[in-house]
Amino acid sequence: MNMLPMYDKFLGEISSDFMDVGGVKTAYYFYQGGSKKTILLIHGIGGDFHGMIPLAYHLKNDANLVFVDLPSHGRSQLIKDMKMSDVENWAMNLMSAFDSKGVSIDEVVAHSLGCLAANKMQCQKIWYISPPMKTSVMSRISSSFFYRTRRANQYIYLNYYFSVFRGLCLVNNRQKNVVDLIRWLTKNTRVTRRQYLEQSKIARDISRSKKIIISEREFTGLIVGRRDKISLPVNAADGVKIDKFVELDTGHLSVLDSPELVAELILTE
Repeated sequence: MNMLPMYDKFLGEISSDFMDVGGVKTAYYFYQGGSKKTILLIHGIGGDFHGMIPLAYHLKNDANLVFVDLPSHGRSQLIKDMKMSDVENWAMNLMSAFDSKGVSIDEVVAHSLGCLAANKMQCQKIWYISPPMKTSVMSRISSSFFYRTRRANQYIYLNYYFSVFRGLCLVNNRQKNVVDLIRWLTKNTRVTRRQYLEQSKIARDISRSKKIIISEREFTGLIVGRRDKISLPVNAADGVKIDKFVELDTGHLSVLDSPELVAELILTE
């Protein structure tokens, strides 16, 4: 079934605005689903809110949905020489910024880099999808290479065909509907050259450090892909307090591999 026209229609039902989050002009997007529950979806590195649209589409009948563009992503403010601490400081101010807009967040669903931001948010229910807890050797090498050669590589990295190829490398499902979805996402996502330069630095910094998503704080669920080439799948027994651990036969982009299944897991909680 071709879902792309439905995603396009869904995008037309989403409103957008800007708000100040700890001094960072932040783009946010809202879908009114007529529910008492509101879910915040946070995308991963190198993209924008469009990356969470396939998953959001399968959540929209059960919740109001809010999206943001991370700093130096999408339509949000570019931070020069961005550090991970900038993202974390932004994240610590996000909930209060939504409160000032009269938006109460009941649950957070984050993917990849978005998980590092979600970990700094005061929310009782958080779902982490493919968090960068343990990065692979190849991921560290490639992120370092792309950073060192970022000024030359920006012309290649931002090329449409290379972006599609990169997306295909991060999924396990290569069926036509997923390939079409990656092409759709690539066409809709806008990344400027200046954004890419900042994003490449963050990717390098994350791959170098072993980020611990969970410390003493409990959270709702962790979804990992056993075919993930960036974030190595973790074991639920690795000292993590968790209500629900799920390993899927997906790549790093589980939100594109199997958005229906991920949505089902979240909604059954």
